[in-house]
Amino acid sequence: MSRASSLPDRKPDRESGFALVLVLFMVGLITLLVLRFVSRSRETLKEAEIFRNGTQAYYLARAAIEAGKVILVSSTLQSQSTGQNYTALNQPWATPIINYPVGTSGFLSGLIVDESSKLDLNLLSQSGTAPNSQQMIQFERLFSFLGVNPAILPEIAQWVAPQPPGGSGGGGPYASMIPPYRPRGGPMSALSELHQIAGMTEAQYQALEPYITVSSNGLVNVNTASAIVLESLDPGISPGMAAQIIAGRPYTTLTPLSSLLGPAVFANIQASITVQSSVFSLQAVGTVGHTRQAIRAILSINGIQTQTLSYRIGGNRLLGQIETLLKNSNSPDSSISPLPTGTPP
Repeated sequence: MSRASSLPDRKPDRESGFALVLVLFMVGLITLLVLRFVSRSRETLKEAEIFRNGTQAYYLARAAIEAGKVILVSSTLQSQSTGQNYTALNQPWATPIINYPVGTSGFLSGLIVDESSKLDLNLLSQSGTAPNSQQMIQFERLFSFLGVNPAILPEIAQWVAPQPPGGSGGGGPYASMIPPYRPRGGPMSALSELHQIAGMTEAQYQALEPYITVSSNGLVNVNTASAIVLESLDPGISPGMAAQIIAGRPYTTLTPLSSLLGPAVFANIQASITVQSSVFSLQAVGTVGHTRQAIRAILSINGIQTQTLSYRIGGNRLLGQIETLLKNSNSPDSSISPLPTGTPP
């Protein structure tokens, strides 16, 4: 027998080894593909969950806005039916809802704010170029109370002052902006326009926002105004007087204020105050899981008729503002009591 014929044949072993390596490679590749598919599936499911939660949260906030309309109309009709046509914080509309549970994982929060509880910046918009002196004094006092320099008021007055037909409006500092722009030349449609006023800072805006509006009928409701707003109405109204006004609420007429404030002070502010309101802002937050959606609407109420003046959806800034309002309404210093239902998610 030859030497060659006596050697074992190694070819089958090499082939089986190669096949084993190939199988292991294919198993590894399939495993990677499966893991990648599972990872992408999880991402897709997470995205779908976020989208679903966001949609549900939006409709919860929208439902809260619609419920707010019903509450406002109901409160108005109830007040009128008693013959006492006034708007006050002891009425159902003024009770905020905090984290009210809906279904198995949803929560909604809502708050209604009387826009007539604030000073209206559009009062600085007059037929001429100079604002009403009494109203300017009120704003100067309010700004000072809030730590905002009243020196910015002329810029605001210029912004809302009517411009002559065909005139350029005098862009002032705005002409050098990039891009350049002009003052509005009339009443502001949204309070956020204050950000465009020369010299207005974010800190100033945040300090002013709870106490000013551009959406009221121009009168301050003494039944809903804060102590700071009440003190701003006239230099003769001291903190003690503002506290007395609040303690005596609700007022069905302005008559009791004459004896409380004195004839002189009452005469100064009589044309600026009321006991009724018709414009309200509704803030709502819908929460599903860790997803939140916010809506803010401003409504005009006339009997059973409602008119939406503005409607804003979403945004982290809006969400933060609304949640701050809801948090403040739940604080011990708040003049309104929240509806203690639900548990924060």
